[in-house]
Amino acid sequence: MTLFGVDSSAVERLDQPGDGGSTPTSTLQKLRVQQCNLPSVSGFVSTWHYSRSVFGLTDSHCFRVLMDDALVGAAIFGAPAGRGVAKKYAPNDERLVELRRFCMIDRLPKNSESRVLGIMCRLLRKQGVQRVLSYADPVVGHEGTIYRAAGFQYLGTTSPRKHVMWNGKKYPDRNIWQTNFPYHLELRAALQSGEAKRIAIPGKHIYLRTLRGYPK
Repeated sequence: MTLFGVDSSAVERLDQPGDGGSTPTSTLQKLRVQQCNLPSVSGFVSTWHYSRSVFGLTDSHCFRVLMDDALVGAAIFGAPAGRGVAKKYAPNDERLVELRRFCMIDRLPKNSESRVLGIMCRLLRKQGVQRVLSYADPVVGHEGTIYRAAGFQYLGTTSPRKHVMWNGKKYPDRNIWQTNFPYHLELRAALQSGEAKRIAIPGKHIYLRTLRGYPK
């Protein structure tokens, strides 16, 4: 049954074994993971995720994390954004999803993220997902510690990227050519005039988890 965007058949607590991380504290035991729809978490993600955006995301699975009925975390999974990514990381046509957004409020215990990811992976596995791909961006200080703790395998880094700095904000280089991006014409004009500049940034750390019950 779905209620207010939440699938009540896909609800789990963090006080169950096998989720990864250390023994749960009383705070961790209060956390609940619920499957939901994108609108029910888009505002939270836009506030708490470092990208401040859900623009252009195509979701296949969304989850929210509740503590005492308050929203304290969210995750959005979907098809990989890059071309050829699915074939590279699921060469035998395994069902692959990419963690497109994941964020939790700051005041939770540090093991919360990895334990929540463990629960989400278990729910994804029940729905036929075989592999989960994610990236950690060193530009914002992320190294992927939570993914290692949640059983993800480290696969190196992506190639260096280019972003566009404009009016104090950073935009992926691809936004220049995305006609569905509302400011693509302005970005192009700003680059031509010199108001915006392209900057090189390091690649992201790559993490992959093959879910239990499927071959690596």
